[in-house]
Amino acid sequence: MTEPAKRGPGRPRDEQNTERRRRELIAAAYRVFTTKGYAAASTADITAEMGIGYGTFYRYFDSKRAILDEVVDYGLDRLLTEIAGDVFEPALLDREFTIEELIQTWSGAVERMCHIAESDPALMNAMLFELPGIDDELNTRILGLGGVLAATVDRFLSRAVDSGVIRDDVDTGEVSWMLLALTIPPVMRTLQGRGGSDRRAYIDSAIAVLTPGLRALQPETD
Repeated sequence: MTEPAKRGPGRPRDEQNTERRRRELIAAAYRVFTTKGYAAASTADITAEMGIGYGTFYRYFDSKRAILDEVVDYGLDRLLTEIAGDVFEPALLDREFTIEELIQTWSGAVERMCHIAESDPALMNAMLFELPGIDDELNTRILGLGGVLAATVDRFLSRAVDSGVIRDDVDTGEVSWMLLALTIPPVMRTLQGRGGSDRRAYIDSAIAVLTPGLRALQPETD
């Protein structure tokens, strides 16, 4: 009698299949929620999207609300991966940079967000308008993400203050939240169907205000 074949290194096949099916369910729920809306969607819609039975869904998740947290993580990962790019590239913090580069970093993030709003408006609508308000737990998670982003921007701005690029009499924590807030209007206008020229006009106007407001004060000369 031959010995059973030994599995190579890595996760057992059953565990790999379980994780794969779980990811497929999350992706299907994401498509359903962003297409129909969370409130109108049902677990039946998710199982129909995958062509599976109810029993398969309930082996992985207890309810529609249980899979929502995973869908939010899935969507946020997409957003952050596409938006971030080289915005917070550590190398930028390891060298001297100018106020113009700093402002370009912000405007690059705005352009990326608007690109997502153009290419996947359902995702942006869900994250901005539908998901906030479903319940307090989800609101706390979304606000917590905003806090994490603001803290990251704050570290970036603090480095700019230390480099003498930004004036040292501004509260970088407050400015971080302001910059995050300034990214929302062009995204909303993109969702309304306004084009690139409208977005560029908004960014140019914001830069005209931000640049002199943040630029380090130059010493007066006699």
